[in-house]
Amino acid sequence: MKQFKYVLIGFAATYVAFLTIYFIFMYQNGYQDISTNSQDWAAVGGFVGGFLAPMATLLAGYFVYLGFASNAYEHKLKLARDSLERLDGELEKSLKQPFNNRCLGEQYQGMPLEKVIIDLSNELIEPNDKALTLLLARLHNIAILTDSIRYYVGLLKEVPSKNKDTKWLGELELGYWIEKYWPISRRMLLIVGTERFERKVSERQAKSFYFILGSIEGNE
Repeated sequence: MKQFKYVLIGFAATYVAFLTIYFIFMYQNGYQDISTNSQDWAAVGGFVGGFLAPMATLLAGYFVYLGFASNAYEHKLKLARDSLERLDGELEKSLKQPFNNRCLGEQYQGMPLEKVIIDLSNELIEPNDKALTLLLARLHNIAILTDSIRYYVGLLKEVPSKNKDTKWLGELELGYWIEKYWPISRRMLLIVGTERFERKVSERQAKSFYFILGSIEGNE
């Protein structure tokens, strides 16, 4: 809205400037009084319009472009948000599902995976290859999620705003995901080890995962 107001003021000032130039030109050519002839005023309109019409066309095109760009950015944010919600839903479901594997003993059969992870990280039971494979798969999913989070937070920081006050949106979003997934991620990372984890995920995913890790460590 402010941008439109400034453009409107600029157009008005340009219009007045061209009228002033025209009247000065007419005065220098012997016209001492304001003409009452409609043809003279038509000439004024043609003179001013000839300069302003191309400018108005260009500016109209520019504002149409801004509108499309704004809509495209909002659409990109929505797609990123929808992807995050789908990943989050599937990951949350998998952590709460029963551990249907007897590899850790009968007592852990049917126990929520999250509880199994806690006991493993507290060294109440020894992890075996099957359990490590399962935890690596979950860590990989979290790394994919953190990569999406990093992308979305970057979008939030670049939301078009004249006040440049959107940084807090990204910080708020980041804080939510750290609070939700870092505790369980840290436990799984302790169990499987960073070397095995980094072999499983891509370099970009590992970078995003440690971006979340660095954020929580900076707050501790």
